[in-house]
Amino acid sequence: MRGIPRWLNSKQDVYSVVELALDGQFDKERVRKMLEDLKSDEKVYVFKQVVTEGYVPAGDERVCEVRKEDNSVEYHLYSLEENPNARYRQMGMTREELEGLIKELE
Repeated sequence: MRGIPRWLNSKQDVYSVVELALDGQFDKERVRKMLEDLKSDEKVYVFKQVVTEGYVPAGDERVCEVRKEDNSVEYHLYSLEENPNARYRQMGMTREELEGLIKELE
């Protein structure tokens, strides 16, 4: 491997880059940032239902105004949920495993 890869595509990529950063061959802060970025899609907003105009969302909810073709307005409720397809999960990693590697780099 020549230099830090642009993308971490596998669990082996992650471990190789962390090992090289701990060895001093790569910038630890840059590698730590790459690992943090793997958690960026950990939670996603999922459509729940259509609500009334005065609905007050909870802390992990959002209401979006949607204009239809006939110029009527609907209010859609979205809830923040765990993403089973997060990149690090697709690589076969757990959140705890990723957090452990991040702490090693600090």
